[in-house]
Amino acid sequence: MTSQRPLKPEESHKTTDEEGAEKLRQKLQEMGISETVAPIQQSADVSVTAIRNAPKLDITDKRSFLGHAPPKVGMVYCHIIRDRSGLKKLHPEYTMYLESGTDSQFLLAARKRKKNKTSNYLISMDTEDLHRNSGNFYGKVRSNFLGTEFTVYDRGERATKDGSVSHRQELAAVLYEANIISSKGPRKMTAVIPSVDNTGRRTIWKQETDDSETLILAYKAGERKDDMMVMENKKPSWNEELRAYVLNFKGRVTVPSVKNFQLVERHTDKILVQFGKIGSDKFTLDFQYPVNGLQAFAIALTAFDNKLACE
Repeated sequence: MTSQRPLKPEESHKTTDEEGAEKLRQKLQEMGISETVAPIQQSADVSVTAIRNAPKLDITDKRSFLGHAPPKVGMVYCHIIRDRSGLKKLHPEYTMYLESGTDSQFLLAARKRKKNKTSNYLISMDTEDLHRNSGNFYGKVRSNFLGTEFTVYDRGERATKDGSVSHRQELAAVLYEANIISSKGPRKMTAVIPSVDNTGRRTIWKQETDDSETLILAYKAGERKDDMMVMENKKPSWNEELRAYVLNFKGRVTVPSVKNFQLVERHTDKILVQFGKIGSDKFTLDFQYPVNGLQAFAIALTAFDNKLACE
């Protein structure tokens, strides 16, 4: 297990309590658990066996691989590197890699765009070509003003009033629960993606005109339920002795962070996406059918964003 959100410890503890907590921490460490009071440093390679045993994926056609549901072979193991050096501090760049044995293969890159009233991330298939008008432009993520709702689009254009342009598809939506009163406790999030049929074909979800229904609006209204899959973050359990919220990432996440999450299909316990911190600027990102690589990367980008109502 790895904690999701650290809370301030008591100012003082009795010696017996400290000894008891230390024994518990040691026991949890043996089980692959880290906690928030004094995070236990673990290697990012603790799950190397699982990665080595994972089926080999064919990403020759990378665009197709990232845009379609992956094979039903279990988790696809990836990681993200965040670059916030120099002038990138306010507008970081993110790079996603597929983990395969001891190798890493580049998949996608993203950058938070400048001069936008709301958070806006451009996703590219080239680390050196993060431009909107490029052929490598692959998708985008855009938030509302508070940063509590995000929509993921493909590379299409925004619908017009008369529907005269090529419409962009909505690939996912992410909603964070606003928390104006208190910042304590883990984030609550919901992710919605178009449904995928038994052949792996994704439901096409796009606005025919500028004022037609969006994925977020349909979800809130409880409409077109068969055309969407709803995922929710797995609720972490509170450990009173550690005074922390904890989740079991099976060694894939080692650093406590509010950004850490696991998404399960609503009313199930099956983890479809998990994301978490393993270094100051390194994060693991794992996903499986029916979530594709672009959707998983975009959902992870929303976790990096500052949320005025959730922090």
